[in-house]
Amino acid sequence: MSRIWAVARHMIAESIRTKVALLFIAIILVILLTTPFTVTGDGLTVKSRLQNYLAYSLGSVGALLSLLTIFVSCGTLSNEISQKYLFLVVSKPIPRWQLFMGKWVGVVTLNGIMLLVTFAAAMVSTWYIKNQPTTVPGDAEAIQKEVLGVRHNFRLHQPDWSRLAQDRIRQLREAGAIEKLTPEEEQTLTTRLVEEAKSGWKTLRPRQWHRFEFRNLLVDKRRQANPMDQDYVFLHIKPRHPGGTEDALLQSLIVCGDPREPQTMTREVAADYVVERFHDIPVPTFAVNSQNTLYVQIFNLSDKDSITFEGDDSLELLYPLGTFHWNTFRAIVITWSRLAFLAALGLMMSSFLSFPVACMASFLVYGAAAMKDWLSESFEWTTSGSFRQDAMWIFGPPLRFIGRIFVNLVPDFSYFDAVSNVVGGRLVTLNWVLQSLVLLVLFQGAVLVIIGCVVLTRRELARVTG
Repeated sequence: MSRIWAVARHMIAESIRTKVALLFIAIILVILLTTPFTVTGDGLTVKSRLQNYLAYSLGSVGALLSLLTIFVSCGTLSNEISQKYLFLVVSKPIPRWQLFMGKWVGVVTLNGIMLLVTFAAAMVSTWYIKNQPTTVPGDAEAIQKEVLGVRHNFRLHQPDWSRLAQDRIRQLREAGAIEKLTPEEEQTLTTRLVEEAKSGWKTLRPRQWHRFEFRNLLVDKRRQANPMDQDYVFLHIKPRHPGGTEDALLQSLIVCGDPREPQTMTREVAADYVVERFHDIPVPTFAVNSQNTLYVQIFNLSDKDSITFEGDDSLELLYPLGTFHWNTFRAIVITWSRLAFLAALGLMMSSFLSFPVACMASFLVYGAAAMKDWLSESFEWTTSGSFRQDAMWIFGPPLRFIGRIFVNLVPDFSYFDAVSNVVGGRLVTLNWVLQSLVLLVLFQGAVLVIIGCVVLTRRELARVTG
């Protein structure tokens, strides 16, 4: 272990002395030191300024450290091998796998130091920005509730769409609206009915009630005598007019609770909500029934306008949980896990490739990991039924097959990105952090480290000539 740490210390010192590393570190420090004073947000609210700072600083530092990690990890072994500096080390009684591990530990330690500096700067800058004077009513409360107040979100419970479609087909048959269908026709009809049901699921039609359901809520359901002591969850909504009108209102009547359990019922609350904006509606936790389910019933008071909720975050439940600094720290750990994977990737590539080729290969994997969802969907869009219709003719299917295998092997960096959660005051769960550590470091990263150690150990570094 002492040998690995000795190599790691040398790796850190070597990295800091390189011009590329110094340039990246200087850019990161400039961003952290100047952004709190230059960011403006929407020009009105301090909340938008703080959110803009967090998104820009944490996102840009993560991207810059990813580039720095690739350059440093790809350059260390390949340059030492090509310039024969490595001969001075491998001639000593240190196994090559310890040399590889030491360099990986050095890179991830350097990244950890930079991320800790980023975390400290984010805490100080957040304190500075949130204390700036504001003239917008409710701005200071919005900062505490929507940015610094960390909240966990609960998604709507979705119905069994297939069962609903089958029930609808059965009703049509009983009414004589359809005759006997072939399996293909029934599948097509089922798909159409499911799409229709989903499109109208979160739509409030004029003068109609709609009930939404949230399940598996683990909250304190005691009803407090003093309303000031009552715990609340928050119904987070963003109504939208189907026609795209931005000055429309959701004229609503909202009541929560289970009618079968009268003690859970809340009083009806009438309110207007502007479309295309997020609104938080407090709901007392005693409205959750004995099965840990919350029923939210919304009545559209409008006589002519329908209102819909598009996207998962347009209608969800938020529960205050956690603190801002620990939430940010957990997001930093997820970023570190991505960097640890890139360090293992770059070192593995440099164990048998030259510096330019190792960088190109690492950037290819990095790009594929960052765009994994988009690439996966692209393969489906370009799939055709026959070779004659295929834009790449007979080469299309095998190339897409190879591409799918490659995309499936790389991690999904878009999933392991918690910056948006920090910006929006959403909880970065411990389970999310553990997933990043296990998948990116202990599994995929460890596989790359083992391959790199084996390749470096078996590689012939010097050939006898003459």
